Amino acid sequence: MDYGNIVLADTKSGFIVNAIKWFTKSQFSHSFVTMPDILGVPMCIEAAASGVDMTRFDNSYQNNIGEGYQVWQLNLPQDVKDTALKQMLNDLEIGYGHFQYPWFIWRKVNLLFGRDIKKHNNWNTSGMICSQLCVAYLKACGVGYIFEEYGDGSISPQDLQDIFKVYPGLFTLIESCRL
Repeated sequence: MDYGNIVLADTKSGFIVNAIKWFTKSQFSHSFVTMPDILGVPMCIEAAASGVDMTRFDNSYQNNIGEGYQVWQLNLPQDVKDTALKQMLNDLEIGYGHFQYPWFIWRKVNLLFGRDIKKHNNWNTSGMICSQLCVAYLKACGVGYIFEEYGDGSISPQDLQDIFKVYPGLFTLIESCRL
């Protein structure tokens, strides 16, 4: 598989992941970016419970029956994606943005009353959540204009999929597994 793609993941069990999916009205609980293989091992960069880290894509997702996922190819020249991926390495070891969750709960409550606040910024900017890492990557690729309808830190994995579908020339679904 090539790299520099966005992956939307559906973890099949767990209280936190199910809460994330419910509060964000999403089929997905996680998102991350594929990286170049290291010694033949498929890798990705993600913001998970321990913060921003590199992990094995094969063991954590491809070979894990508890994970479903979609791989979205970003249709830009590889040198543009490489430059953005190098910038992402600066985000390694940033802590996870656990305190950003209340904003998504507030967004869900507002949606129940017919008000979508996705254009508002998340109240908390400490740490980094998974979709925020993907947004940083896409902005570094020069396609930040696709987020004009969203505030800072307000994008969920489902929002990413919705955006990808609006820009079919920019994004192509190239793999879907166990969804």
